[in-house]
Amino acid sequence: MQVRHLHQRTRPFRYGGFWAVALCQLPVLPAAFAGEARAPLQVLGGIAFCLAWPWLADRLQRGAPPDGSWVRDCGYYALECALVALVLVWASVPILAGFATALCLLSGATALAGWRLLLPATVALGAGGAAGAALAPELTADAAGAAGALALAMVFGYTLLLGQVSFRQARRLAGHRRSLAEKSAALERINERLQRYLPPSLRARVLRAPDAPCRWERRWLTVAFVDLVGFTELSERLEAELLAAVLDEYLGALVPAAERRGGEVSKLLGDGMLVVFGLRDGADRAAQVQAAVGFCAALPELLARLADAWRRRGEPVALRTRAGIASGLCTLGDRGGDDRLDFTLIGPPVNLASRLQALAPVDGMLLDEASAALAQGLHPLGPPQALTIKGLGQVQAHPLVTAASFGGH
Repeated sequence: MQVRHLHQRTRPFRYGGFWAVALCQLPVLPAAFAGEARAPLQVLGGIAFCLAWPWLADRLQRGAPPDGSWVRDCGYYALECALVALVLVWASVPILAGFATALCLLSGATALAGWRLLLPATVALGAGGAAGAALAPELTADAAGAAGALALAMVFGYTLLLGQVSFRQARRLAGHRRSLAEKSAALERINERLQRYLPPSLRARVLRAPDAPCRWERRWLTVAFVDLVGFTELSERLEAELLAAVLDEYLGALVPAAERRGGEVSKLLGDGMLVVFGLRDGADRAAQVQAAVGFCAALPELLARLADAWRRRGEPVALRTRAGIASGLCTLGDRGGDDRLDFTLIGPPVNLASRLQALAPVDGMLLDEASAALAQGLHPLGPPQALTIKGLGQVQAHPLVTAASFGGH
């Protein structure tokens, strides 16, 4: 525990206490100059010290290094006690004012650091008082009666006990705050990691209404399903560690590429990826399709750059993909019970995009009729192909003729 930083909290009490002692000595000035009381030097010296010491103590504390040790911090407080006692005794400050000052210092020491600081502060007060008595030109007797002395002792003991109790409570509160801060930091780290498992739109939903469930809603979306070509053969050829690293870099490149075009990776299915366009508010249907086609068309160039990087590391890996794009009304929202929830996207476009991907050419894509209609005039599409898909019947699909006009990703 660092005493100095805790002691700074007592700054208002230090100013008020010392200035009050200085004020109490002002009525003695006329008698001192008339030779009827203490020497004028003692009175003026005591007043000047009480007025200047709070300001000087602030400057000393601000100039001290921030990482002080316990011994140095205790020494600082003890030095203040010794200096205050020396000056007040040398100035022959009335016993009640001196007692009040000593009581404030000792109770403050107890409240700040308990008995460990009270003992050296008491010794320092006694040593300072003894030095002040030895240096004083004259001392004035200001003895209190036995009853007054007993009352002062009772107040003294009660105040120190109260300071000790305050110190223990402050230490417990500090421990609770530290524990809460550690738990809060741990929860923040967990929250940041959990958010990485969620797409941006779902994170935004949860942050807007943490306690509200994501209710089912219908929305027009464009879905792109991207899959690696020949992944089974690749997994048999590469070591598990190298395969994991390649997949991580592959997914790490595709996820931000999709998000830059307004898409979100809804699912990672092994080497496959379900990217949804339109989850963010404000994207019209044609813009969704254009973003999905642009993302899929940019994949060959992106994968070529990854292959170059892997080749320079001595890892001759080249990845190729195929993609399927479908548009239509989808249902999205929470599914599951109280113990486990899954934000799910279901609907015909999801199944159709997956099936079209399986039939698409390598480094190419197939678009369903709805997507092709929205992309008409924006992208060069080939003639429709009649495909029979199990569970969906016959569908019309359009291939993208060329990706040359879709630079950037």
